[in-house]
Amino acid sequence: MKLKEVGEKVLVETARKTFRKGKSIRIGIGDDAAAVDLPGKKCLVVTTDMLVASTHFPAGMKPEQIGIKSVVVNLSDLASMGAEPLGLAFSVALPRELEFGYVKRIMRGMESAAKEYGTYVVGGDLDEAEEITIAGSAFGLADKNKLLRRSGVRKGDILAVTGELGAASAGLKIIMEKIPAKGYGELVKAQLEPKARVMEGMALARSGHVKAAIDVSDGLAANLWHLSRESGVKIIIDREKIPVHRLVKKFSAQYGYDIDEFALYSGEDFELIFATQPRFWESVKSALKRTGTKATPIGMAVEGSGVFIKIGEKIDELEDRGYEHFK
Repeated sequence: MKLKEVGEKVLVETARKTFRKGKSIRIGIGDDAAAVDLPGKKCLVVTTDMLVASTHFPAGMKPEQIGIKSVVVNLSDLASMGAEPLGLAFSVALPRELEFGYVKRIMRGMESAAKEYGTYVVGGDLDEAEEITIAGSAFGLADKNKLLRRSGVRKGDILAVTGELGAASAGLKIIMEKIPAKGYGELVKAQLEPKARVMEGMALARSGHVKAAIDVSDGLAANLWHLSRESGVKIIIDREKIPVHRLVKKFSAQYGYDIDEFALYSGEDFELIFATQPRFWESVKSALKRTGTKATPIGMAVEGSGVFIKIGEKIDELEDRGYEHFK
């Protein structure tokens, strides 16, 4: 059986069954990051994310933007756990014919992004490869009892999302299809220079009223399914409440694209989906507002399993699909 027949999800589940979980491991394989208990009230949160040029870097992407994205994809995983970043390390493989100045610009992009989030690139490794490959690791600190995790959704919780959805994937469509970007520069920038919701994740964790979160890296639908499976709940969202970026609506209407492909099934927005009890909603909303970010309730968790979407008066199961490696 080939990898294209099983996909990334099966590989991850195989890894969970293969590797042992030690006594100090609070969270192991299967969440956005791992958490290792430290003496006292804190735990070390660790994640890794790999970017390969032919898969992750659209044509025309500047080297500084490569550096920025390499930092953001790793910090977004810390954000979804509510962790405060401590540092990043990168293993970078490069073609020998690549210009030295190009590599220096990648490094400057990494440094500017790390500085934006109050953290540092502290080391790594260099190797040679046919194409640019960047494997990053980020580590941070979190309170043991305030970790946000995929398994934390409870029956009766509100499901909400930060910011707006669809911009990054619409931007990628513009780049790949060579569609005129005039008026849509914000969408292109969302793809080339994404943002991690680090302050927002920390605010959610510190509120004490949020136990579950995940970042929108593979698409809203796929990531909601992760929450449903890990938490053992049924999630029902309302299509009308999903916050779609205004330019995504305009772009979809102008070029005849299905807006749901951007808002529901495409990734790299790096917004946070999180869950909280209704009585805590105003408090959580206020905590996020202090970071300058708006959150929108999009659904509820109820008894059962699966993810469903309400469109008008009709409720149907939401397709479990989004970006998945090997498929």
